[in-house]
Amino acid sequence: MSRVRHQQRRTHQTRAKKGANLNLVALMDIFTILVFFLMVNSSEVEVLQTSSKIKLPDSTSEQRPQNRIVISVSQDDLVVQGRRVATVAELSDPKQNLIPGLQKELMYQAQRKGSIPEGGFEVTIMGDKELPYWLLKKIMLTCQDTDFAQISLAVNKIEGVNPLLDEAVVAGGGR
Repeated sequence: MSRVRHQQRRTHQTRAKKGANLNLVALMDIFTILVFFLMVNSSEVEVLQTSSKIKLPDSTSEQRPQNRIVISVSQDDLVVQGRRVATVAELSDPKQNLIPGLQKELMYQAQRKGSIPEGGFEVTIMGDKELPYWLLKKIMLTCQDTDFAQISLAVNKIEGVNPLLDEAVVAGGGR
């Protein structure tokens, strides 16, 4: 009996020394599901490159922005596609309606794009929510002057009910 017992112990010890086996089939299944999940959900989100200096306004807009030229406006700088074209301090002259640095950069971008589409080129303005209206107006006039007539404003999308509908319910006596 002791010999059989000794043989069993030795067999158990050799099995314990081999180590654990890793089942790769289950791991590959998990990664396959993860890849499909990421592929499906990656098309749902569009992230605009933004600076920590820019605090976008909030909106409940359902329309998503398209990929186009981005003009970023912080409290200090005016940037087109990552290139600084002017400082906000330079733009405070009320006699000047157009921004020369922005005009030059947009003309360059228009030449790169080729022929002007009907309605003009598309541009997105990503401005700080505290941006003065006069500055936004100058930027939009400069865009219009250089055939970038389809202007969109970047905002943070907030989920929830439409504020216009809330006002209608209050005005209508709580329908």
